[in-house]
Amino acid sequence: MLYCSRCGQALPPGWRFCPECQPDPVPGNPRREAHLYLLLGNFSFAHQRPQLAALFYQAALEVDPANWEACFNLGCQAWQQGDVDRALTFWEASLKLNPDNYLAHFNLGTYFLYNRNLSAARYHLTRVRRIKPGYLAGRINLATVYLLLGLFEASRREYAFVLERDPDHKGARRGLALVNKVAIARR
Repeated sequence: MLYCSRCGQALPPGWRFCPECQPDPVPGNPRREAHLYLLLGNFSFAHQRPQLAALFYQAALEVDPANWEACFNLGCQAWQQGDVDRALTFWEASLKLNPDNYLAHFNLGTYFLYNRNLSAARYHLTRVRRIKPGYLAGRINLATVYLLLGLFEASRREYAFVLERDPDHKGARRGLALVNKVAIARR
């Protein structure tokens, strides 16, 4: 049995203080409270409780409207539920709050790639490359965009970069073979 370290009452497992002795949240520090909601949301999501996770992410946004991580996570959940428009809205909001969120750029770039909006895909995927150069999934998608735009040398460079880092990457091997095949056919 565990006991409160302040008043000595018996506690449920995992508790350090009883509800009466819980320290009051620091007034004027919404980021700390929002971070707690984010952690609870991530824990809930990891334990197959997406509805509960969404409630915690919403609570994080209510406490701290500038919380880009909560926006991003809500976008991912909306995507998994098939609500594409809502997912795009949350990812774009996340980017307004944190323009260096490479995963939001990657998600948007991939969405635009698969929907053949190549200029938007190129913008977001080049941002991924600039923010996190070693993110191979972003480089593969960017190479595919370059291939579809007819920029064969740029596409070849991206696929080669991926193969330097991961010589067994099947997607990069296939992409590079396709670039070479198309480039030869165009000559």
